[in-house]
Amino acid sequence: MSSSFRDLALGSLVLIYLILLGFLALGGPFPALVPLGSPTAYRNLYIHVPQSITALLAAAVATAAALMYLLKPSPRRFRLMDNTAVLAAVLSWLSFITGTVWAAESWGSAWSGDPRQLTVGVMAVLYTAYVILKRSVEDPDRLGRVAASYLVIAAASIPITLAAPVLFPALHPATGSALAELPQAIRMWYLSALLLLLAAAVLHLAGCRIPKIFALAAFTVATIFGGYVLWQNAAPLYRVYNATLLNDVVVMHTDRGVLEVPRHKVSLNPLVINGTSALTGHLVTKEGEVVTHWSVGFNLLATGAAVMFISLTRGRSRE
Repeated sequence: MSSSFRDLALGSLVLIYLILLGFLALGGPFPALVPLGSPTAYRNLYIHVPQSITALLAAAVATAAALMYLLKPSPRRFRLMDNTAVLAAVLSWLSFITGTVWAAESWGSAWSGDPRQLTVGVMAVLYTAYVILKRSVEDPDRLGRVAASYLVIAAASIPITLAAPVLFPALHPATGSALAELPQAIRMWYLSALLLLLAAAVLHLAGCRIPKIFALAAFTVATIFGGYVLWQNAAPLYRVYNATLLNDVVVMHTDRGVLEVPRHKVSLNPLVINGTSALTGHLVTKEGEVVTHWSVGFNLLATGAAVMFISLTRGRSRE
């Protein structure tokens, strides 16, 4: 398979990934009832969690490549180690940013000292430090061993990040426990996003790059969908505390007072689940339309920006 064809395959996968995220940002299923914040903020699940998993896998592959390089140095092993470590840095920052923005709504605070949030931030710093370290070593004969040795040490952050919610009090659920409890439709779409991202990461590590035209198209998709979500949130919105149905009129008790909307205009069904109003926590317009929380739009834009960054920096490294 020619390199140009593989580049096109990677570009297509990335574009499809962003289109899928855009679709899920506006219409993806979400938990009917959540303990805090807007239920639609849980559409960040499709963005944040696959990126976090891929960041951890990239860091693990970088460690394996570093060990192989230390055993038998070769340019091919150095390129794999280097590409994977840089990808781990980008995805760790993306995971930290998207998780922090989501936490601001679903945990009530952007920073709460959660151990998983802290360790992912440490991972982002460690793998960014690798990039700085690599640039600071001028001797090409030493560069490979110094870089590989550093990545082996940095690998300690991987098990710590995985174990943090289990070993310490955390808002983050233990890995996999929360996903298993979600409805099948949510898990299906989440797995679709994860598999697309993993496939794209594999092609990237195989030496492919995202063609700039595809990166620009992916960024445009993220801007359109993410911008639309942010535009919706710019209008006056009502956060619903409770709602009742009275003579085909939905009476919503909100942070801006009582809002009465005809039942057929409320874009949520069913309205009651186990005796609790399904509108609880939602952000709605004056007309009763449920709006996706702004964090989803912001994180979609951040993902599009990361794609552009990877495409541009990988392109320069090849020239």
